[in-house]
Amino acid sequence: MRIYAISDLHTDFRENRQALERIGATGHRDDVLIVAGDVADSETVLRETLELLAGRFREVFFVPGNHELWVRGEPRDSMEKFQSVLRICDQVGVRTSPARVGDAWIVPLFSWYDPSFDVNGEGAEDELEAWADRYFTRWPANLGRVDQAFLRMNGPHVRPYDAPVVTFSHFVPRPELVPSVKYLRFRGLPLVAGSLGIEEQIRVIQPRVHVFGHTHIPEDRVLDGVRYVQNHFSRGAGTPPGAPLKLVWTGVDDVFDPPMFC
Repeated sequence: MRIYAISDLHTDFRENRQALERIGATGHRDDVLIVAGDVADSETVLRETLELLAGRFREVFFVPGNHELWVRGEPRDSMEKFQSVLRICDQVGVRTSPARVGDAWIVPLFSWYDPSFDVNGEGAEDELEAWADRYFTRWPANLGRVDQAFLRMNGPHVRPYDAPVVTFSHFVPRPELVPSVKYLRFRGLPLVAGSLGIEEQIRVIQPRVHVFGHTHIPEDRVLDGVRYVQNHFSRGAGTPPGAPLKLVWTGVDDVFDPPMFC
């Protein structure tokens, strides 16, 4: 059994949906797919995309990203939409809670970001004026820090497991995984990239691999014994045909093998 990972599909865009449909209908029947958030803000498109993937993989695991929680022109808040997204996942057979698959556990971690993640004080606040989450997310008045609210949901699952673990979140768990702003076109990114609390939960769980998304910056490196992987959807030149699904697990002994794509 193989575990693949991808994030940031953004199938609200038709060309992304068409590329995703090129995944072979039978080639992954025994495989597992981790989708680390940002499939679509439209619930209709989200459902269609997850149904497509669930029909082609043995298991699909998913956590919502920021785009899933956008509320535009509707009365509900983003936390209510979060619960609606989880219901859609349950209805189409996509997992949002831990499960053992073969010789490994997969543990989804819900998350959001907080400016305290910018430990180096590099983020440019003035570049957040056009940041869509400022306009398209709405939170309950008594929620408190948004990232902490999502981390609390993970509480029952933050524990040691009886087999190797692959965890995943949409947002970034460690500041080292975001390049210095001198290399970024969007210099506000450190302020909206991740939460230090994700890494605190990772330290308790002690996974072999952690998959994340959000920044659209490819990553695959080992820090403190954990392999951190970001494999955002890409249709650029040089990518393999179909959806570039990155292989992150084939067994206990080869978790740190060189990166592989389907």
